[in-house]
Amino acid sequence: MPEHNYTQQGFTLIEMIVSLGVFSVVITTSVGALMVLMSGNARLQAEQNIMTNLAFAVDSMTREIRTGTNYFCRSHPNTNGPGLIFADSGTAHEALAQDAQDCLNGNDNNRDYHGLSFIEGGNSVTGNSRRILYFHDKSDSANQTIKRKVGNSAPQQIVSSGVDILELQFHVEGACPLRSGTTPACNGDYKQPTVTIYLRAADKSDPSKEYYINTTVTQRTLDL
Repeated sequence: MPEHNYTQQGFTLIEMIVSLGVFSVVITTSVGALMVLMSGNARLQAEQNIMTNLAFAVDSMTREIRTGTNYFCRSHPNTNGPGLIFADSGTAHEALAQDAQDCLNGNDNNRDYHGLSFIEGGNSVTGNSRRILYFHDKSDSANQTIKRKVGNSAPQQIVSSGVDILELQFHVEGACPLRSGTTPACNGDYKQPTVTIYLRAADKSDPSKEYYINTTVTQRTLDL
């Protein structure tokens, strides 16, 4: 029988080394790109969560402020400021009754508390038209936040603990006419009140990234 020669063909050692090198480069590049995409997605998710949180807080405030009356704005260095109380208990908040007070320049940044109190329009939230107070509490530098207080009850935080509220300004105009340029004389409104809200916040996990929201609310109920 004739003899048959079988030639075995395959990759040489050099070809194998080159192939493994190319494969390693491709895998390393792909994994790096994947890690970048995952990191970017996590960052975007965190930013989206912060913006959703802030948008919810601002929407809640504007919705109730718009239908409220008798806006009373004030800043104070401690919880028991005259005319407006930020503490857990006491009767000063409801004692404001029909009082109103403008706050043309917003908050003094040296003060730890700045808030806006108003009488709710209707009975849908408070049940008996009690006052609602929204205020910035920056007394704890590690947990600067926004709180909501109904009547004389304890205030409740309305933003996530992961959000640091660096600044919250309420600029109120028209709730109380001005006398002698700056002194309020609350004896009748002279135009439709407006409330401008300025909010500056940061993610506690990344303080270098700040977020800004600015909106103006005009009272829906005629208050002439």
